[in-house]
Amino acid sequence: MPDQPQAIGVIHARGGSKRIPLKNIKLLAGKPLVAWMIQAAKASATLSRVIVSTDHDEIMAISRQYGAEVPFRRPAEISEDVPSELVTQHAVRFLETHGGIKPDVVVTLQPTTPFCRPEDIDACVRQIREHQLDSVVSVAPIRERPEWMYRMEGPRAVSFLNVTHQGEAGVSQSLPRLYILNGAVFATRYDVLMEQNLIIGKNLGAHVMPHELSVDIDEPIDFMLAEQLARTLAPATSPS
Repeated sequence: MPDQPQAIGVIHARGGSKRIPLKNIKLLAGKPLVAWMIQAAKASATLSRVIVSTDHDEIMAISRQYGAEVPFRRPAEISEDVPSELVTQHAVRFLETHGGIKPDVVVTLQPTTPFCRPEDIDACVRQIREHQLDSVVSVAPIRERPEWMYRMEGPRAVSFLNVTHQGEAGVSQSLPRLYILNGAVFATRYDVLMEQNLIIGKNLGAHVMPHELSVDIDEPIDFMLAEQLARTLAPATSPS
C-alpha cells in the first residue's frame, strides 16, 4: 500500500578505482562483482526498490541486466572520493523529485562485500524499525585485538592501549567481544540521513555477520581470497 513504510537500497558502484581498475564489474566466480550485491538486495524481503548509483556506462548496463534500477547517472562531483552520505542523499532526492517516494529507511550497500545475504539486509531494516534506532550497520567479530597492537617510538614497540599482556589480558577468551564494520550494509532512518547528514547515527544498532561472509574487497589480494571463497559460498549466499 502507498502509505506503508518503504525501505530502499542504494548500491554505490562508481567506475573509478585506484587499486583494482573497474573493480565493481570485475568477474568474481564468473559474475560481475556488483551483481552479487544486486541479487542479494533484489531477494531482500524488506527493500521495495534497489537503485545503483554509478557514473559508468558499463556498470549501468550490467546493473540493469541483473535487475537493478539505474534511473540516473551519478554526477561527476560525487563520483570521486566523497562521503557516502552525499551519494545516498543524491539518490533519495532523485526518487523524491521524480517519483514522489519518501522512504522511512534508506539502506546504503557496498558491492565490495559480495557475500552479504538478503537476510543480512533484512535484519538491519527490521532492527532499525523495531527498536527505533537511527542506524543499523553490519559488523564482523574482530580478529586482530587492539589490546595486542603497538605503536613505534623509535626502535621501541609501545602498547597502543597501554595495557599489559600478562595473565588474563594475554588470553583472547578473557577479553571483551569486539566488532568492526564490514562495509556491507548501512541502514539509516530517512531523517537522520537527510536532515542530520549522517549514514551512521548516534543511536546505533549492529547486525553481526560471520568472518567468511565479511570479506571486503579493497586490494588485489582481497579479490584472490574472495574468488576462492566464492566457489564454496556461492550457492548459499547468492541467488541464481
